[in-house]
Amino acid sequence: MKTTQLKSPWGDVRVMLENPQQLTVQGSSDKAVFFGQGYGAARLRLWQLDLSRRVATGTLSEIMGNGALRTDIFQRRLGLASLAQQAESIDASAEPLSWQGQQYQHIQAYVAGINQAMMDMKLLPVECLLLRYRPASFQVMDVYLLAQLKYFINSAWQYELFHTRLSGRLTPQQHKQLLTTVSQEGNSIPPLPLNEVGERLAEVEEALKDGLLGMQHLGLASPDTGSNVIAISGQHTVSDKPILAADTHMGHVNPGYNLMCKLESDEGLSVIGSHFPGVPGIIVGRNHHAAWGMVGIMADNQDLFWGKINLAEEKVETTEGWVPLKRENQTIQCKSGKAHEFTAYGFSQGRLLSEKGDYGLFLRWPSLDHPGGDITFHSLAKCHNWETFRASLAHVHNSPMMVGYADIHGDIGLQTMGFIPKRKTEIGSLILNLTSPDHQWQGYVPYEDLPFQYNPPEGYAVYANQYSEALFSGKCALSNRWHPPSRALRISELIEQTHQHDLNTLQAIQDDKVDVFARSALAILLPYLSVSTPLSGWNGDTRKIEQAQLFERWMQHLADKLLRKVLKRGSRALYSDFWPGCRWNMLTILHHHLTDWGHEKNSASQLVQDAYNSALAATQHATVPEVEFQHTIKHPAWLRKLLTGRYPYQGGNRETVHATRQNTDFLTQSQTGSDGPVKSKPYTFGPGFKLLCDLSDRGEVRYMMNTPAKGGPFFWLLTPTLWRWQQGLRWSMSMPDMKKNYK
Repeated sequence: MKTTQLKSPWGDVRVMLENPQQLTVQGSSDKAVFFGQGYGAARLRLWQLDLSRRVATGTLSEIMGNGALRTDIFQRRLGLASLAQQAESIDASAEPLSWQGQQYQHIQAYVAGINQAMMDMKLLPVECLLLRYRPASFQVMDVYLLAQLKYFINSAWQYELFHTRLSGRLTPQQHKQLLTTVSQEGNSIPPLPLNEVGERLAEVEEALKDGLLGMQHLGLASPDTGSNVIAISGQHTVSDKPILAADTHMGHVNPGYNLMCKLESDEGLSVIGSHFPGVPGIIVGRNHHAAWGMVGIMADNQDLFWGKINLAEEKVETTEGWVPLKRENQTIQCKSGKAHEFTAYGFSQGRLLSEKGDYGLFLRWPSLDHPGGDITFHSLAKCHNWETFRASLAHVHNSPMMVGYADIHGDIGLQTMGFIPKRKTEIGSLILNLTSPDHQWQGYVPYEDLPFQYNPPEGYAVYANQYSEALFSGKCALSNRWHPPSRALRISELIEQTHQHDLNTLQAIQDDKVDVFARSALAILLPYLSVSTPLSGWNGDTRKIEQAQLFERWMQHLADKLLRKVLKRGSRALYSDFWPGCRWNMLTILHHHLTDWGHEKNSASQLVQDAYNSALAATQHATVPEVEFQHTIKHPAWLRKLLTGRYPYQGGNRETVHATRQNTDFLTQSQTGSDGPVKSKPYTFGPGFKLLCDLSDRGEVRYMMNTPAKGGPFFWLLTPTLWRWQQGLRWSMSMPDMKKNYK
């Protein structure tokens, strides 16, 4: 992409690609900059912009064929377009100088930039040529639509479905053992509310029975994201000033979700960081005064409800009796030329996801009550201290996150943001009955009551999706599903090794691939073995591929053997996939609860030995897996190969700081009936973007993404970027350089 000088209704702007990963936009006003950001995003990622819009609107089938029909139906059932229209209307009718009014104008400029780029483009993206279509011009509502899609993405409702199904098959003791979380402080956090003697509350038992009854009525009775943010104060750094490190973990896709942008205007906007194409602004980044990074908190901000419905009369039974359902006739045009017609329904407390007979399953999330909110983070981009930082997050209504913070004044901290529902009774991630008063939402937790941490005495703040008693105990309920403390413990361990940290040491922490769980687990498991093993003396460094793969298989086979007398294969696979702390709970069951799972009290040694033997046999037949970056276009097979970037697995797992994982049932890839090699499933999840910010006068910023800024689809176009990613090579710039604003 060549440097482009543009004239916009809001002033002059210059757009350039400073390196293969950074788009720079310089303009005479903030609105001119957002015009340029939209222009650059479209020139680099038009396919991604249109694909996201089609996902949100449920129009993928028009270009992808019948294989996308189920996705389109689900998206139409959510009704995101209606929510986007409401959000746009709120901002459009706001006073022009208010934050909502300014946000609307920034979005207008961004969309105008996208459309200008589409007019200037001489050649459409390769994907459009392959699929033989031309994207339509963008509308302001499309940005609000993509914001609704981005903020809806959350596995809370899927976990509620899984949790209710699984809980109905377990005794209370088994349930607690299987789904307990270990806090950062080392204590057990139960998955469901308990009374003072450790038993389920009566209302929880009732809710579970109701949930299971609802699933039976609906025919559903048969069978994560994680990221890191680190803020270190000057008491641990060479410069005596803070450092912030942030890395977001997500699915490996081509192109990636992040676009590194540097935005500068003569009105004082000066910020660099990650931009999610489709909505203007910077999500994770820094300005001259402060830096911030965002991490998901596994928030329980979505609920599934079941209830009686009468679609003939378009009504649903609730605590207030029968109330009307809003009917929406939907027509999905397919690539074949045929049309699929169906009816979507919703009401104030949920959207109908599925129905069977006289019962329906409804999904509720905060946008149904409050579709508006801050989606551009413009005030965050201009924050200059802890107070303005916190104030800038108060208008974010959706997408609950933990935001790490550091500034040039020496302050560091963590702040929770987003809408968390207040419930009359905290039941704990179960499918709920629409007619029960105990299950209704009663507003949202006030922003002032959300957990935060400011200048902790230890001199650093770390959040890696873990449950921290220091941060969450005694506060509002946020979730019932957390990651184990492995990453947080490892980060803290590395921070404590020196008080002379700089960007080099923080970079090493971001790239660390030591599994602290494996280190502690081996001390327990190895004494059970009667044979020599390559794991003797292994310190958990997963870059040693042979040992790492053997240990991972060992834990998988151990979990399978421990749970198989109670759970069917499908449930065992779902548990391993859905529950981040499954390995920790397997050790607890092995040590203390074998009889609860149908095993003899003294059978631990045999179980461990058998699991090791089967894992060893499986690894001897398995090939070294690959890390894959997958494209949306997957057919035909020859084209999928051309559009898939990959490199050999180099270490890391679900619990290492540099996290990576396989979303797969290991049982399907571990069969050893043949003497030939068994191809391992690829790793398709991990860090997508890494940022390091020095808050000293040097102001250095280091960053890297695992896909280039320009969304070229073919694997050979990814190769240079993936090579840098494997080497851990960052791009670097200095914040003082950003003072050379556009002239």
